[in-house]
Amino acid sequence: MAVKIRLKKMGSKKRPFYRLIAADSRSPRDGRFLEKLGYYNPMVEPAEIKIDEDKVYKWLGNGAQPTVSAANLLRAEGILERWELVKTGLTIAEVKAKIEERRTKQPKAQPKDKTKLSKKAIAAAKAAEEEAAKAAEEKAAAPAETPEAPAEKEEAKPAETPEAPAEEAEAPAEESGEEKKS
Repeated sequence: MAVKIRLKKMGSKKRPFYRLIAADSRSPRDGRFLEKLGYYNPMVEPAEIKIDEDKVYKWLGNGAQPTVSAANLLRAEGILERWELVKTGLTIAEVKAKIEERRTKQPKAQPKDKTKLSKKAIAAAKAAEEEAAKAAEEKAAAPAETPEAPAEKEEAKPAETPEAPAEEAEAPAEESGEEKKS
């Protein structure tokens, strides 16, 4: 008989609660089981995990295989790490010392930034930064111009505007002529 350490789903709709159990691999997910090993409640903050380590070690020693989700829970509690050390033949005191040594060597976890931006938002932010940089460059180059340059631009604009009204004036005359011929 192959034994699995797995989760049994309990609780009501949209309020999951899981039991960690040892069960025959042929039994259904929420069906018959051999022994309760603990529980996992993901609905509270932080998630509540309670596992009886002695029972888990007993089943692991008897050849039970944890499922992926059960192994993740056991790993989060440090049970699988301790089990690997116990399998090598270390005593409980040596296991604790070895785990403390590993913990001191590991780098501190960096807090995650909870504000995730979409790819579009990141691209928009980069575009805005580039535009700001271009505007700053143009602003830095603008004082180098002489004050006469804006006056020349103003003179050029009125010269262009008289041509536009002349074209508009001719167009209504043609339209009115076409209407009379019809």
